[in-house]
Amino acid sequence: MFKSIQWKIITIFLLLTLLVMIVVGTFLLQNISAYYHDDFATTLSAQAFTPLLRSELEAAARSDDPVGEITEIMNIYSIRMMIDSYRNYYVLSRDAARVLSSSDPEPIDVSITPNLISAMDGNVGSQIDRSASYMDYAYPITDRDGVRYIVYIVDSKDELYDIIRNIFINILWALVFGLLISAFLGLILSRTIIMPISNLQIRAEQLSEGEFGHRIEVKSRDEIGRLTMAFNDMASRIDRSLSDISAEKNKVEAILSQMTDGIVAFDQTGEMIHSNSAAKELSGIEDGITFTQFASALKVDLTLEQLNYLDRNRVVERQSEIGSRIIRVLFAPYADEAEKNGGTVVVMQDITEQTKLDMARREFVANVSHELRTPITTIKSYAETILDMAAEDTPETNFIRVIEQEADRMTRIVTDLLTLSKLDNSAKAAIDKKVFNLSDLVGSVVEKLKINANNLGLTISFKKEGDTSSFFGDKDRMEQVITNIVSNAVKYTPSGGSVEVVCSAKYTEAVVRVTDNGIGIPEKDLPRIFERFYRVDKARSRESGGTGLGLAIAKELVEMHGGRIDIRSREGKGTSVIISLPMVNV
Repeated sequence: MFKSIQWKIITIFLLLTLLVMIVVGTFLLQNISAYYHDDFATTLSAQAFTPLLRSELEAAARSDDPVGEITEIMNIYSIRMMIDSYRNYYVLSRDAARVLSSSDPEPIDVSITPNLISAMDGNVGSQIDRSASYMDYAYPITDRDGVRYIVYIVDSKDELYDIIRNIFINILWALVFGLLISAFLGLILSRTIIMPISNLQIRAEQLSEGEFGHRIEVKSRDEIGRLTMAFNDMASRIDRSLSDISAEKNKVEAILSQMTDGIVAFDQTGEMIHSNSAAKELSGIEDGITFTQFASALKVDLTLEQLNYLDRNRVVERQSEIGSRIIRVLFAPYADEAEKNGGTVVVMQDITEQTKLDMARREFVANVSHELRTPITTIKSYAETILDMAAEDTPETNFIRVIEQEADRMTRIVTDLLTLSKLDNSAKAAIDKKVFNLSDLVGSVVEKLKINANNLGLTISFKKEGDTSSFFGDKDRMEQVITNIVSNAVKYTPSGGSVEVVCSAKYTEAVVRVTDNGIGIPEKDLPRIFERFYRVDKARSRESGGTGLGLAIAKELVEMHGGRIDIRSREGKGTSVIISLPMVNV
């Protein structure tokens, strides 16, 4: 019951009323008691025992019948002393041992009190002990010989107790009526507060069930009224937001359902949360499978733990054969709202036709390359023979030298084409992975190219950062990649320039960075820099002996190691090539 705000408000009202009545009652009773005690002493000292009364009592004490005279005087002044059934006077002997006269029909045995002791010493005893059950006042009647008699006034406090009792009863009745009134007012006030809150609660439950059309009537401009207006505004905003989200959801679902690529999403625990019809058609999977079952169905050697371990900006690519189809599978981790791992999105693409075309193209290139080797070798041999037979330089011998140079360039092109053909056909089987020190390999490549760089007027340096002694890869292939990249930096950096090579270890990756301040690459050419036969400056490339296949070969070899290669360049400012390789096989 007390969990309700209404009963809490009523309880607060009742407790407040009770507290106020207790404080007021206590204060009132304490003040009445103090007033009664103070009034007893004041009345007797200032109003009753005036100098006139004192002189009369002293004169009566010297008469022939002192007790009678004193009694008569006390009876005369009894009204002023407020003598009644509660308050009586006693005429005592000088030692307070005997009661000589009294207004009390049944005189009490007078006990020795501090006030009587003061009177026996000749002083007025007017001390008030508020904790005692009575009040007393002792006045000594003296002459030349000292104290003759003592007038002793005693108040039993019964009157005070009767007054306090009546006041206490009235306070109790006032408390009862006050609690009833407080409960009534608390009920009314709480209902005034609770009703809008109850309406908000009902409206919130309607919102949770998807009912957004109803609006709560605003009946006041106080805090609750403003809360109601804010709630109505929130409901409108939620309604619009949900409509927009629903429209976007329907749009996304329509796009996904019409996509030819398969889309499957898994949460961080590996449970499937979405898949489109293309994914089911391509892979034959069913709803509700886990990531492990999905990877097993596609024969992909990848676990969810490996994906969670990777950088979320990285996409892992695998290829799978399902029946007669060849499927390219892309795994991309994604983050949730807290920037933590939220799961994995898998994209499946049917590349069967593309793969067949690529294979046909590769076979054609490989066959043509093989066929070209013999005539090119023959042309070069005849050119060399003619040059050897020529006695002196003639225009014809210059033509023969050009033929020889072009034959050499065609030989390099054919060699690169055959290398790419081997990489395309052999895939990972062509990689002989072993553990070696990548930094030592990069350093040795720099040392080999340093003589050529110095001859061209360049400064080349190497720096090692971190431990890459446990790198796992194909040493020969990586030497080919590093040699290609560094030689390009040397080749396209003018005299007086510099080339800096850095090999470092960052977390789980080994990074090789080659930076020069050479001619750079135009921004428009950067997206196509890794295409086969693509050359930025064809004339300059031809002069330097470039074939347009070096970067393509480097990219193939890096990706075969599970890494990536990036180029950042500004024309006229220089180029930076970053090769990122996993320290373990992924």
